[in-house]
Amino acid sequence: MMPKFQRSSTYIKNRTKITEIICSFIKKVAVYLQVTMDFDMALSRFSCKGKRCPACHNIIDNHKPAAKMNVKKVFATKEKYYVVKIDSAFTVEEKYPFMVERHAKAHRFLVEQAFPSAKFKSIMEESDVMFKEEYKNLFEKLQKHSIPVFIFLADNGDVLEKVIHQAGIYHPNVKVVIMLVRDESLEVANSILLRIL
Repeated sequence: MMPKFQRSSTYIKNRTKITEIICSFIKKVAVYLQVTMDFDMALSRFSCKGKRCPACHNIIDNHKPAAKMNVKKVFATKEKYYVVKIDSAFTVEEKYPFMVERHAKAHRFLVEQAFPSAKFKSIMEESDVMFKEEYKNLFEKLQKHSIPVFIFLADNGDVLEKVIHQAGIYHPNVKVVIMLVRDESLEVANSILLRIL
């Protein structure tokens, strides 16, 4: 049995079967191996010593200087339009005008606030985001064996990229798959714009 499966923090219903599947997979298709993972609460920790660790979308929300810049006002639009976004009674075509309106309102507000992309560095350094144990070891082994790694995140692309750079695991084999909105000409942070899409 694989030692990692013996940890109390690892729950697997049928450890023997899973071990057999993974060992078989490694033997047969190792040359085709690639690792695909989500970031929030999969690669990052949910909590540490009883304190909740933020997901990418909470890093800006929890940052006091950003809150002082009234950036949180932009997220008020999210509450109004989120109900429409998740309502299955609306078709995609019916939802589209609401989402465009939400994006336009939030974008105007962000341009007025002039929240610079450069501000992200200090926000990342002050955040409580944490990776799961042994993440560096995992990423070093994946890099050593040239195994492609794809990290997915539905939003906050700039935040995720900066967090991964800061952790020292953004190796050449690592690809971040995110939805990015590019608006450098306005010096508005991409990840905030993503929150309103």
